[in-house]
Amino acid sequence: MSYKEVYASEIAGEIQPNAVQHNVPAWTIFAMFFIVLPLVSSIMKEKEEGSVFRFHTIPVSYFLQINAKLIVFIIICLIQFFLMLLIGLVLLPMLGLPVLQLGNSHFGILIMALGCAMAAAGFGVLVGSLATTQQQGAILGSLSILIFSAIGGIWVPAYIMPSIMRTISEISPLKWAMDGFYGLFLRGEGFVDILPHFLKLAAFFTVCLLIAIRVQSRKRIG
Repeated sequence: MSYKEVYASEIAGEIQPNAVQHNVPAWTIFAMFFIVLPLVSSIMKEKEEGSVFRFHTIPVSYFLQINAKLIVFIIICLIQFFLMLLIGLVLLPMLGLPVLQLGNSHFGILIMALGCAMAAAGFGVLVGSLATTQQQGAILGSLSILIFSAIGGIWVPAYIMPSIMRTISEISPLKWAMDGFYGLFLRGEGFVDILPHFLKLAAFFTVCLLIAIRVQSRKRIG
């Protein structure tokens, strides 16, 4: 079995990714955001076991309480990311598919991976703070990620969507991550070029944490 599509193509002045250049970052981002489920499960388990009530007796902010959990899950996301890169670099070419082109900035790739991991972990903390049961958290987390993926160009590339869908896709953090990796992998962009996408993901992470802290503060007062 062989494939003729080896490089990205250029249509109407825009560089279009081949199957590998789209699917490897797309499914990597999707997998990273799906860490919401185990993160929510961990938070809900603490609530059910009563650990969260002991945390309330500690005179520190919710951010400091959740800090270690965030670091662990961000590291897990980064491990997932680099394993998926290895698949694109080693396994897929063995199957006759094009090798994943990483572009010119390995530092930019690391920064985008970190931003995506932060956004995913922050969103998981937010869902875990809003949910009252593990089942509710699992449904809310999985459904929201599926919606973000559908409109964010994970399953169907955003550039082939109708114009109104391309506009809607801009609200999805997964779309911001995809745009960053497209820039790195297809256009050879560097750290400075993808910085706006990283800052969007970092802002999303910050907003999720601020809302989660606010929710937890209200629950503590209640």
